[in-house]
Amino acid sequence: MKVIHSITLLALAVLAMSTASCTQGKAIQGDVATKEDSIIVNNQVGEFSIKAACPTDSSAAITTAINEFLSETLGGSYDGSLTSTMPVVKFYLDKVILKDSTDLADLQKEGLADNREWKYEFKANIDKIADTPNYVTYLYTCYEYQGGAHGGTATIGQTFRKADGRRIGWEVFTNVYDEGFQKLIKQGLMRFWKLKNDSELQNALINPDNIYQLPLPQCGPLFMKDGVRFVYGQYEIAPYAAGMPDFTIPYNQVQKFMKVTAKNLIQ
Repeated sequence: MKVIHSITLLALAVLAMSTASCTQGKAIQGDVATKEDSIIVNNQVGEFSIKAACPTDSSAAITTAINEFLSETLGGSYDGSLTSTMPVVKFYLDKVILKDSTDLADLQKEGLADNREWKYEFKANIDKIADTPNYVTYLYTCYEYQGGAHGGTATIGQTFRKADGRRIGWEVFTNVYDEGFQKLIKQGLMRFWKLKNDSELQNALINPDNIYQLPLPQCGPLFMKDGVRFVYGQYEIAPYAAGMPDFTIPYNQVQKFMKVTAKNLIQ
């Protein structure tokens, strides 16, 4: 049975390079107000859902920035208004349902789904995970199953500067491949996997040579109240069974590697 994780792969691919954006609209003051909303569809094809913490101020630059990020993460083909979240995510959920419905019809024509004991699944969550006077951080998580041994998971986040909606990427850090920064990443990975030494860490990596220069996550730095969160995607540096490394480095350890842009966010 073929395994295709269309939205998941698109979501990972869009983070292959750092991005920054400035959007039109008023600056936000205080917390980014949100409203929980969702779309849930259960039918003969499968189970599909998106649940989102939707920014409620349609005139704020940060609202447009968040919705633009979500659109690009989900595929980048939505060309409607970005002042509201649900029309954006509904556009992509409809595309997923149509694609899976078409795929199922093709399988049925070939006699490959007559007695299927599985259903397509697409379950996504969009959460606000940090909100301070200078920035807001969002996290998109998605599980998608289209047949086969197991599904695929994507976890992608983004920090936005409130002043203008700019997306914060790894460009706001310096010397990330120097020994000091690399040591912080190594320590974070070892905490996540509960490892004792470099040899155990090397064995946990898909590419053992990464022990000498650990790559930054494709997901950008996630600014949290207690530090910078690192999130690695599925198969990015470790096998499926090893999970998706996720750890936070406290600001008092990582601040010396920050450029002024990043330091201003945590003041």
